[in-house]
Amino acid sequence: MAAQVDRFRKSIEDFLVKYPCVDNVIQQASEKTKVSKVNLVMGVVGFTAVWLAIGYGSPFLCDFIGFVFPAYLSFKAVESADTRDDTQWLTYWIVYSYFGILEFFSDYILFWIPFYSLIKCCFLLWMVNYNGASLIYTRFIRPFLVQKQGAIDKVVDRVEDVADKLDDYVQHDKDE
Repeated sequence: MAAQVDRFRKSIEDFLVKYPCVDNVIQQASEKTKVSKVNLVMGVVGFTAVWLAIGYGSPFLCDFIGFVFPAYLSFKAVESADTRDDTQWLTYWIVYSYFGILEFFSDYILFWIPFYSLIKCCFLLWMVNYNGASLIYTRFIRPFLVQKQGAIDKVVDRVEDVADKLDDYVQHDKDE
């Protein structure tokens, strides 16, 4: 058990080194509360896990965690000169979008799964921190899209044609 706690502490330290913006916020909170950074993060993680498991508003909290942190890191990636992180975050958002669509259509089933918000949040954090989005994209989404690319392109072209005709129609009514 002590070895697992030490590994968890090490992963928190590695996370804080990897994301200095988060480390700065945790450092300020640590100085004000007089609690070590690792213990503070462990407390927040524990509280969040309990809230996600049984708390009111846990779906919102899970969506917030799965959106805000990746959105900020995507912003940082776009602003950086390195394009590899751009690909990482585009991949995350593709997988996140597909997951959202699947979740929308299976919501009535997922609602009955105990601790679903906690499981979903762990999944989203796995996609962010352990490159899980790349794995899902490479194994499932990309092969599907490559196989169906021609058909999808035809549908997109038809939708663009309809949108252009609708725009012409609306513009024609405005002119009269």
